[in-house]
Amino acid sequence: MSHDSDISPLTRLVARLDRLSAGISASADDTGGFDVAVSVGDVDPAIVASGFPSIDRAIGGGFRRGDLVVLGGDDGVGCSALALAITLRADRRALLLTSEMRPERAYERALSMSARVSLEALRLGVVSTDERTRLATAALMLRDKAPVVETLLTGGVQAVDRALEASPDVPLVVVDALEGLLDRDLAPADALAHAVLTLKRLALHRQVVVLLTTHLPALDRQRGDRRPRLADFGLGGAVGAHADLVLGLYREELYEADLGVTGATELLVLKHRDGPRGYIDLYFDARFGRFEDVLEE
Repeated sequence: MSHDSDISPLTRLVARLDRLSAGISASADDTGGFDVAVSVGDVDPAIVASGFPSIDRAIGGGFRRGDLVVLGGDDGVGCSALALAITLRADRRALLLTSEMRPERAYERALSMSARVSLEALRLGVVSTDERTRLATAALMLRDKAPVVETLLTGGVQAVDRALEASPDVPLVVVDALEGLLDRDLAPADALAHAVLTLKRLALHRQVVVLLTTHLPALDRQRGDRRPRLADFGLGGAVGAHADLVLGLYREELYEADLGVTGATELLVLKHRDGPRGYIDLYFDARFGRFEDVLEE
């Protein structure tokens, strides 16, 4: 797989934005009031920073190579958006393997959240002059920072391994989502539990961080407190047994829209092999599908 083939969907999207901008130019040094990546700086080469200061502080500086990190939450909470945001903030190019969209759509989302322009406005081309400038600046920055994106249609975990072999220098691979890896003649729960174990082995073998998103098949939506628990991941306890770090994403506004908690997000550390459990405060801006760290301005 060549580098050109990796970035060609983004190149096509950038060309479309160039036509949209129609003469609007922006310097690559002009941040336009947004950031695509926040580099923390890795002192330890085994550490891969998430780019979110609160997350990195809570987990000892960042993710560790060889670790399987599982991020789960209820439908619509934003696990895919947070995983994408981490790939954009990483200080080195990451690999995003998605079973939910084509690369062009992933890059659209990346531009939307980076430039703070709604997806609807981006797709329709109904943007202001200021938004055009921010989009052009974001596109320039994404040329160097955007993850390699591939769509997973078949092949299961073997397809993840092949993608890593083709991109040997990436320190972080995001698999979005676990359910897209069903590729064995087993009951779905057994097949997915086996995929979790195999991804952990793959992380160790390739010495990369594997960040895996998943739904919560055992979540009881009738209970009073719907914050994710380790048992909600189901699969016979495979996630709790094999993952090094398990994160649960929770937004109260999904259930109680009138409590004045719009955007408030909790990222719960449900398992941490190398440290304590707890929670991290984030903010979600639904207009752009963008997560922000409350420690940042």
